[in-house]
Amino acid sequence: MPSAPKPRMLLGLLIDLLLLAVVGVVSVWQLGLRLLDGYSDIAELLLAWVFTAVLPAAVVTIMVIDAVRVGQTPGQAAAGIRTVHDGDRPRVVLANDPRVPEPGTPALWRDVRILRLLGQALAVLVVVALIRWMFHNLIVKMDELGLPKDFDFLDAPYGVALRDAQGFNVRDPVWKALLIGLQNTVVASVVGILIATVIGLFVGIARLSSNWLVARGAGLYVETLRNIPPLVVIVFFGFALFTYGPFPQFNPSNPPWQGTFFGSDSNWIIVSKDRWAIPSLASESNVGSFWLLVALAALIAAAVWVSRTQRNETTGEPHHRVLWSLGVFAVIVAACFVVLGGPYSWSWPAVSENGRRVVGGFSTNSGYMALTLALGLYTASFIAEIIRGSILAVPKGQAEAAIAVALKPGQRYRHVVLPQAMRIAIPPYISECANLIKNTSLGILVAYPDLVLVAVTAWGINFPAPQLIFILMIAYLLINLIVSGLLNLYNRSLQLKER
Repeated sequence: MPSAPKPRMLLGLLIDLLLLAVVGVVSVWQLGLRLLDGYSDIAELLLAWVFTAVLPAAVVTIMVIDAVRVGQTPGQAAAGIRTVHDGDRPRVVLANDPRVPEPGTPALWRDVRILRLLGQALAVLVVVALIRWMFHNLIVKMDELGLPKDFDFLDAPYGVALRDAQGFNVRDPVWKALLIGLQNTVVASVVGILIATVIGLFVGIARLSSNWLVARGAGLYVETLRNIPPLVVIVFFGFALFTYGPFPQFNPSNPPWQGTFFGSDSNWIIVSKDRWAIPSLASESNVGSFWLLVALAALIAAAVWVSRTQRNETTGEPHHRVLWSLGVFAVIVAACFVVLGGPYSWSWPAVSENGRRVVGGFSTNSGYMALTLALGLYTASFIAEIIRGSILAVPKGQAEAAIAVALKPGQRYRHVVLPQAMRIAIPPYISECANLIKNTSLGILVAYPDLVLVAVTAWGINFPAPQLIFILMIAYLLINLIVSGLLNLYNRSLQLKER
């Protein structure tokens, strides 16, 4: 068996020694740098010892394993040689010599599986090190500025009144103000998603209409709104529609417009530049019992749904499970409402005696209306394109088959096209919902007291900004994760199940 030339053997040895020397110098330098600079941070010293002890040991271990498994270390691979066993005697030979059999196992440094694991570990280490570095800088700067690093400020008085926050006092703690802001963010997000979904669905279908005017009108809506920044849309609705809009002011000298029912003094709507109000339900003492019976009615309706489905599968008769379930549910709820003597009563909105606020009903401010309406219409333009693209992605043969069995256009969309299009549309739809939730932070432009406005006001009063920003990040992350989780569960229920 031929032997490799001596220069190549020496070159492989020198490369191995050079690699170990570089790792050793870097490791000692890392530890020495921290010790000389008087580091007392446990995490920093731990990182230094990792460089000094663990990293060189890992390099030596890899080189030994390589030498045992395939007879190649990094230095030998660079020099084009490897060690083989001629009987009991090891021999250094040329790696590309055709008379030397190829090793069955690649070297660790060329093994794809090992490289993947090392790449993932390296990525995790880089991310952790980067987060650690940024966190260390933050702590150092907060110490220099004398800022507190705890969350005790959450129990301190907020000191500022919140718009339309019933029962909130300026002496209430900061955490209560943040909770009200979180509630306002969730309400704006849910209503905005509902508006965007309904309008986006109809506009997306309208873009595929055979009616020229309907299709072009829907196309004009989409191309106009989706090319305007959401900030501009929110400002437009906040100022053009409400602040400088045609609605009356809300004061004794300029009262709001009130719409009353014919032959009654009850208002069905109150409209002004700053506030709108509509009737609402006011709960009575027996409302708890009513909702228990409503839950029971829902269980009975679900049982009817299952029964009608089984009947359809057994006999082939139309199930009509939606009508049966909703009918049973409505009848039971109506009967419980009558038997309990009305657990809810109507609360009609009215202008107070001083002419400055609304009494009764459900009222909301212009900031909420501008934000939800603007984000709903803006996001609907993107959802419309998702719906249109998803419908076009359904094979034409599906619609042709529906026509062949004499389904009407509405039935084709409901039973054939849309169920298949939803499987395509849900994943990008989830992203649009997440964008709408994050865009509610722009409500600060129209003075809507969402989570961002409450937090910005708090750090304007000299409450610590880093902790407030951290709370904002966690809150938006949790809202998005919950919404995405629910929609992903719905998406899984739509997917085809393999048998």
